[in-house]
Amino acid sequence: MKIYSKNQIFIIGFLFTGFLYSIYSFIKYKNAIEKGVQVEKQVISQSCRPYTRLASGVMINVGNKAYHVKLDYGNCIKYPVNSKIKVVYDKERDTFIFPVKVYNTGRIYFLGILLLISTLPWLYFIKKKSLCQRKHHKNSQ
Repeated sequence: MKIYSKNQIFIIGFLFTGFLYSIYSFIKYKNAIEKGVQVEKQVISQSCRPYTRLASGVMINVGNKAYHVKLDYGNCIKYPVNSKIKVVYDKERDTFIFPVKVYNTGRIYFLGILLLISTLPWLYFIKKKSLCQRKHHKNSQ
């Protein structure tokens, strides 16, 4: 008896990939914060977007190069042009990261729960239930 449909296998693979990528991103962020150097830089421009999917952030200038620092809207509005911002320099990726006190691990938990639910053999349960209903229907006639 087949317990997984092709669609369910695809969904499991998709969720598993997303789950692994979320864990990878979390580990990469933690390593960058731990190994990086915290510096204070002056904001040269600000682009805070409260209602769009485009990323909010500020630009800082280091030497002759401008760097974009991603921020959520709530933090972005706290750093207008010419203000100082404390960021962590990730030397491996040549980027600046705004450290957050609590990293949003909600995505990891959400994808993990969806992955667990998706691995249940739903096709098996559905077929078993329909067999039980047929037997019950035959016995009642």
